[in-house]
Amino acid sequence: MQAMAKLEQILDKPFRGKLLTRADAVTLLTAPDEALPEIFDAADRLNRQVNGDRVSYVYNRNINFTNICGARCAFCAYWASPDDAGAYCMTPDEVAQVALQSPGVDEVCMQGGLNPAIDFQYLLDVTRAVHQALPHAHIHAFSPMEIEFHTRRAGLPLERAFERLIEAGFGSLCGTAAEILVDDVRRDICPAKLSADRWFEVVGTAHRMGLRSTSTMLFGHIESPANIAEHIGRLRDLQQQTGGLTEFIPLIFIPYRTRLGRERGIHEMLPVERTKLLYATSRLFFAPVLPNVQTSWCKLGLPTALETLDTGCNDLGGTLLSENITRTAGGRHGQAMTVEALVAAIRSAGRTPVHRDTLYNVLSVNDRAARRPA
Repeated sequence: MQAMAKLEQILDKPFRGKLLTRADAVTLLTAPDEALPEIFDAADRLNRQVNGDRVSYVYNRNINFTNICGARCAFCAYWASPDDAGAYCMTPDEVAQVALQSPGVDEVCMQGGLNPAIDFQYLLDVTRAVHQALPHAHIHAFSPMEIEFHTRRAGLPLERAFERLIEAGFGSLCGTAAEILVDDVRRDICPAKLSADRWFEVVGTAHRMGLRSTSTMLFGHIESPANIAEHIGRLRDLQQQTGGLTEFIPLIFIPYRTRLGRERGIHEMLPVERTKLLYATSRLFFAPVLPNVQTSWCKLGLPTALETLDTGCNDLGGTLLSENITRTAGGRHGQAMTVEALVAAIRSAGRTPVHRDTLYNVLSVNDRAARRPA
């Protein structure tokens, strides 16, 4: 009875305008199964207070311009060594040609590995090439790790690097390479990547330069509830300081073809109910500081992703068009989705589809006949 009373007090906080603590987040994430319906209901009600019945999506294309990467993170199956048979690195013109395969996209999302054969000038060249090919499209690109890797080698201050990227047509920063923003975990799963503090320094600098970014978290591997609470706590702190985050995107670990999965005996993804609990906790924790929580149809599968709309999510993500990272890790739910399919899926969940841009500006609502081809 005492535990349930404590849970009810935590769930009541956001509705009274109070922020959950990190300890509250741990309590939610470790709640017993019988408490999950109450948590899910609270997250859904809170989401509907913030976003109504609207669920947004973005018409975008993903381009991974190189898979050569020296980081070799344990959770990643996408990286290749330079001499591997499948290793590649696209030229800026080749990247632009891929972008032109979907001339009507609102966003081009670009990321690559930490390839020592390319440099910061390449980032400028590839940004400029895509911007010239599709001047109307928002360029959402590069992880904080890529920015750190290439600016350090170029001897560029972060501020000057972002200035030059903006001049080339850069629109916003990917909030990836976050994994779990706790250094003890990072040293285990991605020791070659930047520290948690440096991640926040790169992202915070982008925000101060007038850029926006997403924020992500990789969950369902070796992290603890306390690690998750620290991760989302620091993200919320950043958002209160800068207001530069557009959304929070929890990304479930796909273990099937990864070294981390093999070495730690992780053979399956996190169970669906615990996955939904993570989304619900995120909604309750971030309210009202960050209104957008994105689910992932390519990682969870569309049916499960639609279930998360009832546990606090208000965004279904993008059409993606050529998503590769999840696929190579053993993801089983496809690389692309048409606009029509996303709209139909959102309607099937009893929600109103909202076509948005990268920065969550509404482009159209309840568009009965999606006109953009994939």
